[in-house]
Amino acid sequence: MIRIFVFYLFMFQVFGLSAQNYDLEYEVKTKYGFLIAHRPIMSHMPKEFTKCLEFNLLFQTKGTKSWHLEMNKPKFGFSFVATSAGNKELLGNLYGSYAFLQFPILGKKHNFLFGKVGTGLGFASKVFDQQNNPKNIALSSHVNALINFGLFYQHNFKKSHLNFGLDLTHLSNGASKMPNLGVNLPYFTLAYGRKFRETEKNEFKQSSKLNSDWRYLFVGIGGFKEAYPTGGKKYPVIAGSFFAQKLFSHKVGYETGLDFIYKPSINIYKPIIYKSNESFVQMAIYNGYIMTLDKLQIAVGLGIYLKDEFLADDFFYNRVGFRYYFKENFFANLTLKSHWAKADYVEYGIGIRL
Repeated sequence: MIRIFVFYLFMFQVFGLSAQNYDLEYEVKTKYGFLIAHRPIMSHMPKEFTKCLEFNLLFQTKGTKSWHLEMNKPKFGFSFVATSAGNKELLGNLYGSYAFLQFPILGKKHNFLFGKVGTGLGFASKVFDQQNNPKNIALSSHVNALINFGLFYQHNFKKSHLNFGLDLTHLSNGASKMPNLGVNLPYFTLAYGRKFRETEKNEFKQSSKLNSDWRYLFVGIGGFKEAYPTGGKKYPVIAGSFFAQKLFSHKVGYETGLDFIYKPSINIYKPIIYKSNESFVQMAIYNGYIMTLDKLQIAVGLGIYLKDEFLADDFFYNRVGFRYYFKENFFANLTLKSHWAKADYVEYGIGIRL
């Protein structure tokens, strides 16, 4: 409960939510989906379809900031969700709460297409237990990070709306405790929402181009991960990332860079092989997409290892998360590094724009 309170306190600070700046509406959403067995070792886990109920509070921006207009007056929101997980015996039910950004892509007056991205915390009622639940290899901790993506079509009435679409919810603990293959739940969704008062309609426009110069960033990263066997030692992770970043408009951009990672947990991989400290160092090239929301940046990207002596995980890795500028040239970093839906570790960091 304390974690959820701290999380919402931070998100209110990031979004600057206040009654005079945003119009409030609510939404009730039903979701129907299934559990993905994204690793062959998880093939025993999906047993039934998943059913989900979600309640959303949405805040409509009014264009009081320049990036509101650049993103066609997006909505922020907070979701409260309860769902089955595809295997009642092993996973039980999942509950969660997350903050999200809902941004229009295209449309006219009453009909439009929008995307959604959100993150928060999830709670699993059943987790791995060596004695009582050894076949649950997806989740080993009750509290987990929750990430949500979606694409939806919506029709607006005077004060109400209907929408439907597809979304994906991911839960994991960032490999802080093993096993942690994670839970991935794709859904078909149907929702009804209503405004507390009628507001003006959005006018969609083309985002203005921005001929910005390249800017350069450095991020110092720390983290930790638990390696197999279950209940084993927790290993530190130390990393540094150099990025070159360019904005194409006031809302989107591209970044590329190099990651240098020192990961001692590699020592567990094929333990009969001797490994020097130098072999724990990984080097990789990374490319990503960024979305800018005032002081907040959302980053999603793909990396390829240039140096990984034992290739303990995979040749590619994914990164998704946030950077928040608390000063003009200084920012906090919170991102999840993973290998095809399997979390590697959470990247906690402090960065500087050079």
